[in-house]
Amino acid sequence: MKRFLNKRNVLIVLALIFFFVAWNRDISILYSLFALLVSTLLLSFLLPRFSMGGVDGGRTLQSTAFEDDEITIGIDLSNSGWRNRYMIEVIDSFPAAQPGSRTPMTFIAMLKRRQTRRYSFDISCYKRGDYRIGPLTLRSSYPLGISSVSREVPETDTRLLVYPSVFNIPYLPLRARGHMPVMGIEAVSRAGGSEEFFGTREYRQGDGMRYIHWPSTARHGQYIVKEFEIRAATEVTVILDLDKGAEIGEGKHTTLEYAVKIAASVAKYVLERGHALQLIGFGERPHIVPYGKGTHQLARVLEELAMVYADGAVPYHRAIYNASDHLRDGGTAVLLFTHPDGGIEEYLYSLGLLGAKRMGLLSVFIDRESFDKKEGDGSQAMSNTLVREVMGMGDPVYFVSKGDDLQEVFSR
Repeated sequence: MKRFLNKRNVLIVLALIFFFVAWNRDISILYSLFALLVSTLLLSFLLPRFSMGGVDGGRTLQSTAFEDDEITIGIDLSNSGWRNRYMIEVIDSFPAAQPGSRTPMTFIAMLKRRQTRRYSFDISCYKRGDYRIGPLTLRSSYPLGISSVSREVPETDTRLLVYPSVFNIPYLPLRARGHMPVMGIEAVSRAGGSEEFFGTREYRQGDGMRYIHWPSTARHGQYIVKEFEIRAATEVTVILDLDKGAEIGEGKHTTLEYAVKIAASVAKYVLERGHALQLIGFGERPHIVPYGKGTHQLARVLEELAMVYADGAVPYHRAIYNASDHLRDGGTAVLLFTHPDGGIEEYLYSLGLLGAKRMGLLSVFIDRESFDKKEGDGSQAMSNTLVREVMGMGDPVYFVSKGDDLQEVFSR
């Protein structure tokens, strides 16, 4: 109803009333009032279009940012006409901002002829994601303010990729299982020293002479070298739960957003220490970033994490099973449990596949019920059973609830 009660419609109704009363009563002054109102309506329709003539705009902003970053948006407004332009509204669309700030507007009182005017404003990136910014819209209701005209500025649609925020992790117990070619290395602390005798084998080209086991060499009549397990190779795989039922909560406080933030922070920790990392998730499309190392790999992982959503149809126990095809023996699997659907048998089978590949586990259980107090589907009982089973394997386990300081959780 409110959208019909504007100045233009009120004037149209008044003009019609004056016309019909003048027609029936033959009152000349009412004809004059009718003509005045019609003239006013015509001017209110034409003048804003004239005031927009020759006015153009553009926007500049960075293409990437992190969640919670404050970025600067630059707006250029130009008047190519020979007359000054007045009362121009510049309206943008910025869905990456927090609710209530997603349509920033600026009012330009006067834009002089042949003038280009630039202004800027800062806006905070509320939540990670892949956003379409724009288009930029120009609007004017000058001079009467009765009717307005809007025009979208072409080619002002811009992509903004917002990476998830990361927190500092001081230490993660990344322990590979097995003896394998080194991709990244993590020192393994063992009782009795940092080296542990593994056995002996025949000499191979390239082995150091200082590792020769002379008693065995004399006994066998050929070089025999000692093997030590001093360091374990760490290829880390982060497996996300992107099933449609995996996300619960609102805004930035959802189970998936917490999982993504943890995944990004683990990736930063792993890659900064020279290890190899891959990311796996099965949403509407597979999100797979194969093993890689260094800052370039971190950029790839953060970009993929910015674009993951809980839109898949693969339950997490099946995602772990599918991910096992992408794992090499040894290394560490980071499991982020947000929605432990299915039965305990399905999970134990999938975890058994990881065990068969001698994978170390680092498990994070995100308390689903803390994100929705109305949750009552029995998932908590399932989660408790799964927690007991995973803790029984002797691998590190972390617990996260809504509102937790994640840096503190991973510093314990």
